[in-house]
Parts: sequence; structure tokens; C-alpha cells
Amino acid sequence: MAASQNPIQGSLFGGNEQSDINEIKHSNASKLSNENLSNKQLREDASLRPRKKKNSENLNPISDVDSFSNVELDEPKWSHHNLPKIDDLTPALRHYVELKKENPDRVLLYRLGDFFECFFEDAITLSQLLEITLTSKEAGKKIGKIPMAGIPHHASDRYCTELIKKGLSIAICDQLEAAPAKGNKLIKRGITRLITPGTILEEGMLSAKQNNWLASVLLESKSNPKIIHWSLAKIDVSTGEFIVQEGQEINNLRQELIKLNAAEVISEESSISNKIWHEGLTEITEFNKTSFSNLEAMTTIKNHYRLNNIDGLGIHTDSLSIRTVGRLIAYLNKTHPNIDDKSNTQIKTNICIDYPRIKNSRTGLIIDNQTRRNLEMTSTQKDGKFQGSLLWAIDKTLTAMGARCIRRWLEEPLTDIHAIKNRQNIIGLLVQSSTLRKNIRKTLRAMGDLERLSGRAGAQQAGARDLVAIAEGINRLPLIKKYINDPIFDKTKYFDPIINIDKDLIAIASKINNQIIDNPPLNLTEGGLFYDGVNPILDGLRNQLDDHNSWLKSQELEERKKSNINNLKLQYHRSFGYFLAVNKSKAINVPDHWIRRQTLTNEERFVTPELKEREGKIFQVRARISELEYEMFCNLRTLTGNKSNIIRQAAKAISYLDVLTGLSEVAATHNYIQPKIIDINEQGKSRKLSIIDGRHPVVEQILVDKFFVPNDIELGSDTDLIILSGPNASGKSCYLRQIGLLQIMAQIGSWIPAKSADIGIADQLFTRVGAVDDLASGQSTFMVEMIETAFILNNASENSLVLLDEIGRGTSTFDGLSIAWSVSEFLAKTIKSRSIFATHYHELNQISEYIDNVENYKVLVEYKNHSLSFLHKVKRGGANKSYGIEAARLAGVPSDVVNNARVILNNLENNSSNTIKVSKPIENCKKK
Repeated sequence: MAASQNPIQGSLFGGNEQSDINEIKHSNASKLSNENLSNKQLREDASLRPRKKKNSENLNPISDVDSFSNVELDEPKWSHHNLPKIDDLTPALRHYVELKKENPDRVLLYRLGDFFECFFEDAITLSQLLEITLTSKEAGKKIGKIPMAGIPHHASDRYCTELIKKGLSIAICDQLEAAPAKGNKLIKRGITRLITPGTILEEGMLSAKQNNWLASVLLESKSNPKIIHWSLAKIDVSTGEFIVQEGQEINNLRQELIKLNAAEVISEESSISNKIWHEGLTEITEFNKTSFSNLEAMTTIKNHYRLNNIDGLGIHTDSLSIRTVGRLIAYLNKTHPNIDDKSNTQIKTNICIDYPRIKNSRTGLIIDNQTRRNLEMTSTQKDGKFQGSLLWAIDKTLTAMGARCIRRWLEEPLTDIHAIKNRQNIIGLLVQSSTLRKNIRKTLRAMGDLERLSGRAGAQQAGARDLVAIAEGINRLPLIKKYINDPIFDKTKYFDPIINIDKDLIAIASKINNQIIDNPPLNLTEGGLFYDGVNPILDGLRNQLDDHNSWLKSQELEERKKSNINNLKLQYHRSFGYFLAVNKSKAINVPDHWIRRQTLTNEERFVTPELKEREGKIFQVRARISELEYEMFCNLRTLTGNKSNIIRQAAKAISYLDVLTGLSEVAATHNYIQPKIIDINEQGKSRKLSIIDGRHPVVEQILVDKFFVPNDIELGSDTDLIILSGPNASGKSCYLRQIGLLQIMAQIGSWIPAKSADIGIADQLFTRVGAVDDLASGQSTFMVEMIETAFILNNASENSLVLLDEIGRGTSTFDGLSIAWSVSEFLAKTIKSRSIFATHYHELNQISEYIDNVENYKVLVEYKNHSLSFLHKVKRGGANKSYGIEAARLAGVPSDVVNNARVILNNLENNSSNTIKVSKPIENCKKK
């Protein structure tokens, strides 16, 4: 690399250049007699010249930088790593090719100095995908130049994120030892980890407010080949969460995968071959060609958790889940290998993960994926935006941990009444005490992501700034403990890690704060991480470095005096070391003992034998400092990483508190009330759904300049089915979604926007709202509608909440009406679930005349002089007109079309019966 025309810095010694040279020489005379001081001598020097702790200050470190050719390469001769003979390559490139052959399907990033470099086909791929310059490197006398492209190591997260988004996996080859100060010794390098979409730990590559799931799936047919058993294990390596579940039926597995939205799914060949469960849904990573046996899985699990047996995990040894769990851990062993050669542990990965938690498929409120989309729980149905979703409306969390937590709460609402009431009561306390709420939120606002920070520390991938952030988070725990001293917080186990703070965490935080400087550098191998006074050997080395700097300062003054060049500067360049810089016009007057080092446009650079000798000594001291500081940092990181599980427990408590304070902030701001939750075992009342003046939690926040019209609902006592009629755009769909969202909010423990509410716990929530084609599978709007309706009718129970909108409108009038009528009767007489059926078919109002548990509701409108006004108010009683033509007029349909439609409607009403009556009620049928 060519030297810069401009020096990197001015004088090394600032503006204080006129000190007495003899005084400086005298102060250094006795200190430089022995350059290779022992640790004992350094300690003695540190005791004689103690260093005081200063403010954050980074030294000017030196690192070894590999030099490359940057010549543009238009058409690479060697386009693939298999083309040249490996023995003809330079040692570094020979090692690169060896590693590439072990990872042929991954982009290999090879650490060389301050860059991660790629060669051959990877360099071409990198330059095309990341739009970076393709250059070349000399690969040996017989080879010549080969393609090369690289990225700065400090920006690797950003570039790797782009590669991961484009579906690539990455192998990271890093330096396993410090670069030597001098010499051409080949630095030891090795694969430190594999980056795949599901195994990311780096902060810059993760979405802060969402989990990044890695899933393992296995399928098995036991006695009956028609019945498919499946096991799904998922893990977020950045937070340590580990969840396992089993089930039957491929459709249930697909529902779980859609909800999971995993970053990566691994499986084995026999399961992947059954394409029904994953085709068109997600790409599958095949892990191991051979099947993973139960014995291998159990051995892997026991080694990782250091267990004698796995009975305590709650997973049966002959279950399919043993293999999915073992396979996930084995995958982590490969992607995050434990490269600590000094460790004798059997743990093969440095990832810290929780014990697997067994999830019962019937636990919690079950919400299918179509319902999630219809209710716009985490994103809008139209364009997939966050704004306008339920999560957007109620997520007032202040930490990344809390944001992930509230998303999980929405994904899996509770059915345990005690857990729901506990959350409600804490929210109530925080709503009543605004001072307490504000104090907690103020403390949480600056809290780092302890969950993921501790994960990186446990994986030995944390930087110095990560440790500082961990310490800052731990230091806030005692303050938060003071705020949650009310007995109500003792009723849940979630706050135990805060109420009973682990003393070791406080000690670790204190150690980090006392040792690592406030704003440490990103690079861990170039020193400048620790305060003075932390380590006597480090202090001694820094004293030596100060002595060398004093000598350099005196040397600049001395050479300026000898040469009579007043503007002479002693400077430093990372590639060329120390030099004396003079203007071109003064170069002819330099002393004879100066050696010309480099000629620039306006400047000449020189060295002296004494300066070069001193440079070597400085490099040695700085190398010792960097090596010692890195060793000290690794020890501190290991100490912190050993407590990563305890830190994570505290982080989960923080996330729980963050969600509750956020929900209390929403409740206090938007005038929410605490709904009365009715136990599912309370006879006669368990199915009650009574809400007075309920409001849509999202729409009322969007309507800034309008008043949201509240509405009531009464279901589950005497009425099981409501037939809701009214014109288009009058608010029927909004009303349906409102009821569904309030049910979900109540079952996550949140308060709700209403005047009062009694809500029975639902086991399942189903919706069928809106018309959607599925052209990819060749299904029309009507067919999709019927499939979704069939799913609801086959799975709903009497404790379910069913919300249907416009069933049957995708076919002819009488066909559609017949289907809608029959579905309504089936819901009311057979399933008896709490249901609302919104429809244009006002003929369905007749059902309430012969089925007692059916009630008619309508959306009120005002119609005067062919002008239609929507009142958005729902009242008892059935509508007798659809006002479709007036809705068309409001939508802007040309007046000629509207007027002609009125004439056609009159003709149709005069020539056919518009009062369809059922001569014989439909007999009750049994649900299959």
C-alpha cells in the first residue's frame, strides 16, 4: 500500500516542545538500561512510579497489517480455488484453500490484518453481491495474481448481514494469536465460527425487537403410516431460549412454522423428502447425511448440560424430541465450536442455552395464522406494516428485551387465570402510582440488551463495550429492586432474580467498572482497554512506554537543534513506523547521519539508526502491552460469561417488568379498564363475554381528529351466536376485529379500552375476515373462503370465540345464502361456540325466530333523500336493507351507473321474492 502524501498526525508530542533536553535525558538514563524487563522488575517499577487511574484514554497502538496488491483485475484468470495446484500457492493462500475445501458451500472470510479477505470464486461473489471492488493478490511465482475482495473487520457485521439476507452462509477464519511486531511469521488462524441465518449472535445482524429462531424438525410414522408424528425444537442462540413441542398432522406443523417465522430450519434427509410440510413455506438446511440416532442425541445432550441422565429435562428417551434437541445442539457444536484448547470440558460449543422447555400444544389461547393476519396482531394485512397493528398500539416497552417479550405474549396469550390476574394487578398498581411507573421506566430507558449481551459473553464473542454495557445493566438492578418492594411483586417467580440479586453479579459489574475504561476501543488486540493501576505488570510496561515517548520527544528537539530545521517533526505512520519529516526545500541541509526513507511531493522522510533501534524497542513493549491486555480482557470476559445464565434470568425479569410498565402506560394514557376475567371452570359464567362501550385499541389511536364510537357485546350467557347485519363500510369488520383484539388483550393480562368488561377465557380464537385469492395453488377467493370455514367448523369448541365475516358471498346469491345459513345453524346448534356472523344476507335474521341462542345485531345507518350516513353504532335488532347501491355512490361510482342500478334493483324486487322464508327448520346435525 502506498504511503499517504499527508502525515497521519502532526508532532507526536503536541505543542509542549521546548522542555530542557538534558533534564529529559537525565530522567531516562537509568530506566532504559534493560529493555527486556522481567515481570518482577516491572512490578517494582510500577510500585516506584505508581500510575493513577485516568479518564478513558486510548493509546496509539500498533498492529501488524498485511500488505496486498490493489491492482484492478478485469478478468480473473483463477476463478475457482480448485484451479491452481495447492503446492504452488503461498503458505497463507494454501491454508485458505484447505479451509475452503472443508466449507465449499460457504463464503470464507479469511482474517488478514484489519480485513477479512476472500479469494477466487468467493472474491468474485463478494464483489458482485456487495458491490465492492474486485482486486488481486500475488499467490506465488507459478500462479501470479488471483482474485481478491475484502471487507474491513470492524464493519464485518454490516456486510455479513447483507450476505445472510441473500441466503448465503459464512465461515469466519480469524487470527488465533496476536500478530508479531516484526518478522514474516505466518499467524495461526482457524475457523472460529460458521454464520448461518439461525445462529447469529452479532448485534448488528439481529433485529432487536424480534427473536431469531433456529428450528429443528423431524417427522416419523409409527404404527399407522397415515398418521405423521412430528417434533419441532426451536432455539434463539442470542437469548438462550429453547422450546420443544410435538404433534400430529402436517397442517398443524405448517401452522407452527408459519407462526414461528424461523430464520433457519434444519432437518434430516428422510424428513426433508416429505415436502408437504415445508414446500412453499421455507428452505430447509440438511444437517448430516445419516440419521441422528437416539443414543447420539442423548450423549450430545448429556455432554452439553453435564448431566448423568436426561430424565430431569422431561423428555422421554424414546420420543422424537430427543433427536430434534440433540440435533440442534450438535448443529451449534459445528457452527459455534469451542476453540479453547486449554479446556478439558466435553462441551463442544461455547453457546449458553437454557434447558429445553416442553410446550404443550393445548397450552394457552390457540390462534391460527389466518386469524393472526386477519386481526393484524403484529403487522397490517394490506402492506405488512408495523404501524397499524395491535403490537404497535400497545408496545410501549423501552428495552429490546421487553419488545421481544411482549411479542411473545401476543403470540401465546394465557389461559391460566391466576397468571392473567397477577399481570392485571401489577398493571393496576403501576396505573395508580404514576410516580412509581415513571421511575421504573426512567431506569429501564438506558438499559442495554442484557439477554443478548450475556449470550455474547457466554460465547466468548463479547467486546469490551459489551462488558461495560452488562455492568451498567447490572448496576441498575438494586435500584429497580427498591421500586418493586410491594408484596404484589412477590406473587410471581419472574421477579426473583431482581428481588434476590446474585451477589456475584454485583461483584462482576464492579470489577468491569473498575478495570475497563469508560469508552473502550472496538479492537481487543491493540491495547488501550484497561485503566492504570489495575495490573502492576501493565503499569510497569506503560511506564516503559512513557520513557520511550520521552526519549522520542527529546530526540525531536535534539535533531531539530542539530539540523537547524525549526519545523522538523518526528512522526509515525502505521506502515513505516517513526520518521523525521522535513519540507522539500530543507532536505539538502539534513545531517549526514540521517537516512532517506521516503520522498513525497512536498516532503522528505528520514530515519536515524538510533530512531530505528528505539522503534524496535517500542514495538516490543507495545506488543507485550497488547498481549497482556487481551489476556486480561479474556479472563474478565470468561468470568462474566460463566454467569451468563444468571444474567439472562435477571434480563428476563427486566423484560417482564418492562412489558407491564409499558402496558400500564398505555392503560393510563388511553383510559383503559381492568376486565374481570372469569375462570373457565366457573359453571354458568365461564363463557361470558360482556363488554360495555368497548373500543378498537388500534383504530382509536389512529383517529386523531375523530371520536371513536364505542360499542357493546353480550355473548356466552343466553346468546351463543350473533347475526350482525348492515351495509358495507359501516363498521362490521372493525367491530369483529375489535372483539377479537379485546379478547387477546384480556388474556395477555392487559387492561382494555372499555367502560366495563366480564370476559371468559377462550381456548381458541378463529376469524374469517376479507377475501383473498391463493393463485399460487390455483385456489379462488371462494375456495380459500370455504377451506378456512371448514378449518374453523372442524376445530372450534364451545369455549372458542369465532368471528366470521361475509361467508358465502363468493358464489351465486342462493348458493351463498344457503351456505351462510347452514354455517350459522351449525355454530348455534352443534358447536355452540361464542360466535359473531357478520353478513349482508339480512334474511339470516330469521334464524333467531326458531333458535333460542341466536340474537340479531345491526350497524345503525341514517338514510335520508338517497343519502347514507354511517353511525358506526351496533345495536340489537336486524337490518332489512344492505344499502349496497348507496355505498357504491359514496365510493365514487358514476351517477349514471348508480341510477341505473336503482332501476334494476326495483325490477328484481318486483319480479322475485325478496323475502325468503324457511318452510321447515334445518334438523340438528352432529359435528364429526
